[in-house]
Amino acid sequence: MTTGENTTEARLQAFLAKAKDGISGQDAAIDALAAELSRRLETRSDHRPLAVLLLAGPDRSGTKADLVEVLADALDVPIHQYDLSPPWGEEDALIFGLNPGVPAWLSLQQSLTDHPRAIVALKAVEQAHPTVLSRLQAAWTSGRLVEPSGTEVATTGAIFILTTELGQGAVGQLARQETDPDRLHVAAVKLLADAGFPIPVLRSIDAVIGLRSHTPGELTREYRRQIAEQVRAHGLVLADGGIDARIVTDLMAPAIGPYVEGEWAVRDRLDADLVRAKAEGAETVRLVLGDDGILVVPVDRSVQKEPQSSPGSAGQEGSGDE
Repeated sequence: MTTGENTTEARLQAFLAKAKDGISGQDAAIDALAAELSRRLETRSDHRPLAVLLLAGPDRSGTKADLVEVLADALDVPIHQYDLSPPWGEEDALIFGLNPGVPAWLSLQQSLTDHPRAIVALKAVEQAHPTVLSRLQAAWTSGRLVEPSGTEVATTGAIFILTTELGQGAVGQLARQETDPDRLHVAAVKLLADAGFPIPVLRSIDAVIGLRSHTPGELTREYRRQIAEQVRAHGLVLADGGIDARIVTDLMAPAIGPYVEGEWAVRDRLDADLVRAKAEGAETVRLVLGDDGILVVPVDRSVQKEPQSSPGSAGQEGSGDE
């Protein structure tokens, strides 16, 4: 994050372009996030972080983490990331370095001391211990984090991005219907409060960014696009109609079959199989669903010359058969 307005706006424009290119179906949320940050950076306060934002709604393929990563890359700042679900979000939370078994350098205080201009990503914030939430709210309202020793660490250079799993379906549907970011924020706050999100934290948030839910057709197209990109990344060509339809349907309903252990575990194995297929000379492939995952089936192979045998090798092979 830089002080020059033009540079900041240029970085936000870079975020818009990259996020929309890499994250499917969330253009409205991406626009809302960039607009809110632009507004906050223009009217920055000396007594609050640059922004305190909440990403809500469905997160089927790690969309929230992707948004944070793309934003950090565009702004050229590090990410201080903390999971606040139990046991990490208990009273002796890792985030504040209160657990004697955790190195102090992992604490938010030390992270902000070393890198005051950063994104602080807080996962599952609704599950954090009330004491943790109270300290975070104090850090947001005062612009500083006070350590037990009394030392103060500024939070005014940071962007706090919170994520929640509450109300995913309801917020996702709301984001499909409501196009105005301000009205979406108001409606999402009510939905999240009804779902049990801590109301004091909601009052401290500058904006709720709602991710829209996808229709089955949109999910199908997105999964096909992701798989096709995975194939292309290995220098291979995907044959026309080269994705077994069962691969996509199992991705969308992974309760049974090879995806039950997790989509990314299967996709990681697919990477290894694609590397192997490329090394064996495949150029065009198709993908079919097997019992243990996705199978890579070469459609054609480049012709590889077999190494010529030495004059004595044939005789040796023949003598070995006798």
